[in-house]
Amino acid sequence: MTEASIICRLQNRDETALAELEQLHGALAKSIAQRILRNPQDAEECVQDGLMAVWETVPPQEPASLRSYFVALVRNRALDLYRAQRREKRGGGAPLPALEELGDCAAPGGVEDEVAARLLEERINDYLARLPERERDLFLRRYFYLEEIGEIAARSGLTRHQVSVLLHRARKKLKDFLKKEDLL
Repeated sequence: MTEASIICRLQNRDETALAELEQLHGALAKSIAQRILRNPQDAEECVQDGLMAVWETVPPQEPASLRSYFVALVRNRALDLYRAQRREKRGGGAPLPALEELGDCAAPGGVEDEVAARLLEERINDYLARLPERERDLFLRRYFYLEEIGEIAARSGLTRHQVSVLLHRARKKLKDFLKKEDLL
């Protein structure tokens, strides 16, 4: 079962491809949603929503990486649900620490329109492509997969302090890069 075969089967509207996608990448997607929401039922709902979104969008979309595409859909759904739950509680609950760390790297006032958001995404992808592999991996684990510092340290063989320092430097470089690109 390869991603290419799953994509082909999705384009041919074969529903069994969704089960294979869930088997292949569902655990990763659910773990990310769980880190955001801290609720297994809500995380599972986000995975199911992600599967439905894949079903609805793959034809005509043909993602280069089905894993990244599916995980991003689930992650975005979980973040939307997290924000909605915080609104319902009138600001209750702590903000996600990993995303708070990136606060000074975001455009002031937020990105308002889709064109600006796409440009920012492209520039961040350019920045990530320039990072050494280890730093890029740490950055993605923290800010995309929302892993805890201790979890990243254990996986990477680094100390918590080393991970924190490398992430701090990567955030500073990102901020400088975005300023240079006139996006901050």
